[in-house]
Amino acid sequence: MAHSAIRYQNNTQYIQDALLGGALRCIFIAIDSKVSENPSKYGWLLQAMNKWWSDFEDFPPGLKDVELDEWLVDSERKADFEEILNLSLENVNNELFIEVMKFKRVLDLES
Repeated sequence: MAHSAIRYQNNTQYIQDALLGGALRCIFIAIDSKVSENPSKYGWLLQAMNKWWSDFEDFPPGLKDVELDEWLVDSERKADFEEILNLSLENVNNELFIEVMKFKRVLDLES
């Protein structure tokens, strides 16, 4: 099984490519609901998700990395993304819970 990376500030978590798509879908559902509430505040998250999904679809196995640094450029954006991850975790099955937690872990390693 190929693994790709989730990276933030020199911290890395690895995720199976086979599960990355499901994790991204869970995160997208939470992003979509937040963007509907407040497009001006959360619109950047849709752009980020489009980039991550495009990389997921276009890159070969093992290179479907999710780079968070270019999007989480300040503490407000990081907090917004952590909020999205928490929402994602509320509505995810056990298998994907572990994978979405990898996004949280890579953020927490930085602290």
